[in-house]
Amino acid sequence: MQPDSDDMFHFMDDWEPMSVGLGYGRPLTSRRRRPETSLADRKWTYSVKIGDFDAQHVKVKVEDGKVLVHAKYTDGNNEWGDTVERKRTVKVPENVDAEKIHSFMRSDGTLVLEAPYNHPEERQLQVVPHAGGALVSSDSHSNLMKFNVENFRPEEVKVSCKDGMLTAQGERKRSEDGLEVRESFWRQMTVPRSVDGKNIECFRDDEGNLTIRAPMAEDVEMEQAKK
Repeated sequence: MQPDSDDMFHFMDDWEPMSVGLGYGRPLTSRRRRPETSLADRKWTYSVKIGDFDAQHVKVKVEDGKVLVHAKYTDGNNEWGDTVERKRTVKVPENVDAEKIHSFMRSDGTLVLEAPYNHPEERQLQVVPHAGGALVSSDSHSNLMKFNVENFRPEEVKVSCKDGMLTAQGERKRSEDGLEVRESFWRQMTVPRSVDGKNIECFRDDEGNLTIRAPMAEDVEMEQAKK
């Protein structure tokens, strides 16, 4: 029993190709953008083309942040027979929970590795005073949120990011005619893939406008530079 080809290990891109016809020449292939989702809703997936190996002939082991795939089959007996053997080492990304990796075989001979992403701790973002002009979106930065919080003191406004979700909230208490009055706000959004979520910045100007922005991701900047 022989594998389909020598290149039996193949990384399968999980972007879905979409054919686009221009009415002349050869059709182009573009990539359909994935919907924005929280990191908790996504899984790390890696596909390995095994070929004609059955599941019983494939062993998967996780060791030192790597997945070791060993496929071996002997056609014949222990004394006479042909042995086909293939090995593959897959490095597990740092933000993937290696202890929860599981694998399964598809009917077409593809071994699929899956695991959830690690859930990062909530990150508190500092709100920095801004005395310059208005902060607007540009080719290098994108405004994620912008609204007025002039009724809230700086220490009453909290901005945090966790699991790909950006949250801005504030609460204040005051007394009015002997009664306690509470004011609050809450905003939340998924951090777009088009920005660098690790470098989100928060600014508050003299008029109480809160602007939360982030630099564009490197691949987006490169694409814009080509235009």
